[in-house]
Amino acid sequence: MLLTQVDGDDFNGYHKMGAFVGGFANIPFEEKKIQLQLEIDYAQKGSRAKMDYSMYKIRIHQIEMPFLFGWNFWKGFLLEIGPSFNFLVSAKEFNTLYGELETENRFHLFELGAVAGVGYRFQDHYGIGFRFNYSITSIGRMPVDRNGTTITHNMWNNALLFFAYYQF
Repeated sequence: MLLTQVDGDDFNGYHKMGAFVGGFANIPFEEKKIQLQLEIDYAQKGSRAKMDYSMYKIRIHQIEMPFLFGWNFWKGFLLEIGPSFNFLVSAKEFNTLYGELETENRFHLFELGAVAGVGYRFQDHYGIGFRFNYSITSIGRMPVDRNGTTITHNMWNNALLFFAYYQF
């Protein structure tokens, strides 16, 4: 389960749920205590906020390629950290009063992210984990009306991922 928010859209909270699926390959070192892992994933990110008379949403679909360093520190527990190279598939912004909003040139095609997490392998092939993902580079620019003056500021992906996996 992926819980996300967009920092910089003036709404707070992990109110947007999304899908997360992918595959990975890893290379163990030092008697399987250390590993390097390369992934390719699909993630539905964005933002969701209830306003006075409407609902606001940002829907972001990305292909992510994390490159993670892992450390098996104790009896099946794993710490992992590394960069993620994320590519925008599509991004849409909605308001229930106005429908789909104009987003031309608002979102960037590429985002560099950071990933940190912990996992637990409870059998030879099965495990669970938790990750925190955050943008290092912005995902785009958000125009905001401040007392009649429109300013723009950067937006950042912010995600919490709870997952289960099977390893061949």
